[in-house]
Amino acid sequence: MRITNMMMANTMLLNISRNMRYVDNLYTQIATAKKIQVPSDDPITAARALKFRSAVSDTGQFQRNASQALAWMNITESAYNNVVGIVRSIRDRCVQAANGTLTAEDRQAISAQVKQMFGQIAAEMNVTYAGRYTFSGYRTDEPPVLDRSTPAGFNINQSFSPDDVEVTKSYQKPVSGSLLTDPASVYNTRLLKLAYQNVDFTGGGISVPPLTIPGAPRALYVHTVNATDGGVPALGGVNPYDSANIPAGNIVYIQQTGELVMSDADAVSADFVQNGLRVNYDKIGIAQGELNPLVYFSCTDLSTGIGYNMLEQHVAYEFGVNTRVDINSLAADVLTDKLYADLNNLCKLLDRVTISDEQQVTELYKSQGMIGDVLANATQRHLADEKARLSEVLHNRFNNMLEMCDRHMSVISRMQADLGARINRLDLIVTRLDQEEGSYKQLMSDNEDVDMMRAIMLKSNAEAVYQASLKAGASIIQMTLSSFI
Repeated sequence: MRITNMMMANTMLLNISRNMRYVDNLYTQIATAKKIQVPSDDPITAARALKFRSAVSDTGQFQRNASQALAWMNITESAYNNVVGIVRSIRDRCVQAANGTLTAEDRQAISAQVKQMFGQIAAEMNVTYAGRYTFSGYRTDEPPVLDRSTPAGFNINQSFSPDDVEVTKSYQKPVSGSLLTDPASVYNTRLLKLAYQNVDFTGGGISVPPLTIPGAPRALYVHTVNATDGGVPALGGVNPYDSANIPAGNIVYIQQTGELVMSDADAVSADFVQNGLRVNYDKIGIAQGELNPLVYFSCTDLSTGIGYNMLEQHVAYEFGVNTRVDINSLAADVLTDKLYADLNNLCKLLDRVTISDEQQVTELYKSQGMIGDVLANATQRHLADEKARLSEVLHNRFNNMLEMCDRHMSVISRMQADLGARINRLDLIVTRLDQEEGSYKQLMSDNEDVDMMRAIMLKSNAEAVYQASLKAGASIIQMTLSSFI
C-alpha cells in the first residue's frame, strides 16, 4: 500500500503520545508508590486491593477488641486476686478465733477485722472498667453491691442445696429482766441463710421439689419470729433455734438475721437431699452494702412487674470469624450469695452475742436478797457460765467458717482459673492477630506498591525511548515536498 507523509506523521505523533503516556504513568507510580491510581488501570489488582484493605481493617478492629478485652479481664483478675487474698485472711482469722483458749472477748475483737475485710470484698465486686461494672453481666450500669440504699421492692427467688445447711450451735440470750429465770441457752441448729433480713413470705413461700416428675412440690410452713423470741407459739413454744424439736414440714425464719432454721427431719428428708429447697419472698427496701437483686437473683420488680434473670449473662467480644471469647465474670460466681450470707450472718451473730453487764447481773441477784460473798459468787458463776456458753457457740461457728471458707475459696479459685484460661487464650489470639496483620499488610503491599528500583529503571528506559521517538519524529517532520522532486 502507499505510505504518505500524513500517514507517517500521524503514526509518529501516536507513538510519541504513547511513549509520553507511559513515561507519565511511570512518573506517577514513582511519585505515589502505587501501581494503580484508578480501578480501570488494573481491575484485578483493584479487586484484590479492596479485599486486602478490608482484611487489614477487620484485623485492626479485632486488635482493638483484644486490647479492650485484655484491659477488662486484667481488672477483673486483680479483683479476683484481692478477693482470694481477703477470703484467705478471713480464714486465717477463723483459725485464730477457733482456738479453744480464746475468750469470747478475744473472738469479738477478731470479728472487727472480719467485718472490715467483708466490706472490702463488697468493694472489690464493684470494680469498674471505663465506667462499667465488670461483674454485673449485661447490666453494666448496676453495681453488684448497692452503693446507696433504695426503697424499691422485689420478689426474689433463691435456691439452696443440702450442702448449704450449716449444722451449728446457736446462742440465744434472753432479755435482761429474765436473766435469772431464763439463762442464755445453746441449741443444736440446722441453718440456711438468706441474702437479706426482714423479708416477707406472704406473697411467696418455701417448698421442696418433688422426688419424681411430674409431682407437686412439698410446701414448708414458715414461722416468722424475732431473734429474741424464746419460743414459736404455733409450734407449742419450741425455741426457734432448736432444730431437734421443730416438727417436720415447718421452718422458722429469724427476721433480724435472715436465718432459716430447718427441722432435723426435713434436713435429712429424701426430697430435700435430692432436690434442695426453693425459697420465694418479697424484699422491700434494700440497704447500702447489700446485694443488688438485679445482678444476683431471678427477681421481679414489685412496682413495675418487670422480671429479671441472671442466667447466661456473659459479655463476649469477637476476634475473628466464629471466634468469640467471654470477657466478663459474674459477681454471683465470686462473692456468691452464700458467701455473702455466711460472712454477714457471722458478723451479725458477733454483734448480737454480748456478755451481760456485771453491775446489771449483780443488781438482779441483789433483788433476790443476796448479799456479801454469796452475791459476788452468784454473779461470777452467772457470768462465767454465760461466757462458757458464748465461747462454745463462737468456737463452733468459727470452726464451721473454716470449712465454709475452704468451700467458697474452692469455687472462687475454679472461676479464677477459668478467667486465667480465657486470658491465656486471648494472649494467643493477640499473637495470631499480629501475625495476620503483618501477613495482610505484606500481601497488600505486594499487590499495590511499586517496586521502586524496577520502576526507576523502566522510567529511564521509557525516557530514552521517548527522546528517541522525538528525534525520529523530527526527521519525518523536517521532510518537505522538495525532498520528493
